[in-house]
Amino acid sequence: MTPQVRANRIGVFLAYEYRRAIARRKVVALVVFTVLLDTVPYYALVTNAPNLIPPQYHPYVWVIGVYAPQSIFLQFIAILVAAGAMSEEYEQGTAELLLSKPVSKAEYFVGKYLGGYSLLLTLILLNSALTILSAYTSFGAQLGLGALPYVLIGECVSSSVFFSVAFMVGELVRRSSLSYIISSAVFFTSEILGVYFGLISSITGNQLYLHLEKVLPTSPVDSLPLQLGVPRLPAGISTLLSIVGPSQSVESSPLASLGLIAAYTFAGILIAYTYFSYMDVSKKVS
Repeated sequence: MTPQVRANRIGVFLAYEYRRAIARRKVVALVVFTVLLDTVPYYALVTNAPNLIPPQYHPYVWVIGVYAPQSIFLQFIAILVAAGAMSEEYEQGTAELLLSKPVSKAEYFVGKYLGGYSLLLTLILLNSALTILSAYTSFGAQLGLGALPYVLIGECVSSSVFFSVAFMVGELVRRSSLSYIISSAVFFTSEILGVYFGLISSITGNQLYLHLEKVLPTSPVDSLPLQLGVPRLPAGISTLLSIVGPSQSVESSPLASLGLIAAYTFAGILIAYTYFSYMDVSKKVS
């Protein structure tokens, strides 16, 4: 039997999840930290080390603030928002109350997922807006902004991987603290393995390790924004990107990145929804 899904019910839960997430102090702290991350470094750079970046790159310093958070900070935000989306409802005993309303499990699940994901996208857009403003006030007019929408698309799409993984873990373990730990462990393990596999492959020439590096979830996540944005920027922009991290993608093409991102994202959603559909909703998890 096809689960009943009504757009208006999903919209209610989407709005509820958005308000609930904003009400949490940790989300407010993330917003404050995002503001500081996108303003203080530019001010410190222009006042204390103005010659660190050659003058010809001043119109493109926005790429530093846009790309720098991609590898770790944006994924950490995704995990922080998603890991508690389902688990905190069980801990607070509100899941049973919400599902006692005239709403299907599918509507509840989709609304919760989209509500958290829309908050994540809002934070990504906030990061980019503050970055452009800070770069403009610190280094003058910025160029190459036609590439920004492509970078944003890459970041928004790639962030769905660890958002979905954390959302899944939160549903499976139904403990917010434990879901944060497990999801973060998955992310950092993937990052560390990627470094090791890449290093071993470059030293030994063994292509097996290169293939292993490519299938790690962090590889397409890190690669897609680079693949979509860098070709639309001046050739020398890799000099700026090297300041904040890798300037080249691990994956061979945007399609390869999108394929892996879709696989990890939909696997997380499917596992979470299957478990949610067939398990009882606890009154309260102590």
